[in-house]
Amino acid sequence: MRILALAYVIVLGAGLGLASAHYAVAGRPPFGMVEVGPWTAWPRSGGRSIDPYLRAYLARGVHLPLGSGEGLELVAERDDSGQALDGRCRYLVTGTTPATRAWTLSVTDPDGQAFRLPLERSGFTDAEIVRDERPGLRIAAATAPEAGNWLPLPAGGRFQLRLRLYDTPISGHAGELRPDGLPRIGRVDCR
Repeated sequence: MRILALAYVIVLGAGLGLASAHYAVAGRPPFGMVEVGPWTAWPRSGGRSIDPYLRAYLARGVHLPLGSGEGLELVAERDDSGQALDGRCRYLVTGTTPATRAWTLSVTDPDGQAFRLPLERSGFTDAEIVRDERPGLRIAAATAPEAGNWLPLPAGGRFQLRLRLYDTPISGHAGELRPDGLPRIGRVDCR
């Protein structure tokens, strides 16, 4: 009877330990996270003072972070109203980016992987954007093509927007960002 109880405790402990370890590194940890409006950043992800949970998450090979002097990646899973980004909706990304040498805006799945979209395009760079007389950027994100700067979305389901700022002075001061200094994500309509 004692052996059965001991085996039960060992199996339960191992199961709970493995489950909690998987949960701890399955997604980006909340430690070191900075939220600015709908955007979230982990400014220390490429530096020496990286959190051990974030180090374990990155060791799983999800993606390579920008170094502390290289730039900053911001991820949005929600629009400005707090609703989850959904491929069945149209969005308008407007506003400005902080001072940076270059930037990219891309669409990924909730795990950070690029979508296989029909046009083989899942992002924009600052060099590719069409500019008009209005200052700042204006990008339509939808499944159906639109005039101007159009970012294709998956036909349905959740997705993320990833804004990468390269060679920016704010990479070490992400906590000082304000929502009006980053692009806004407005939901236009849903089908």
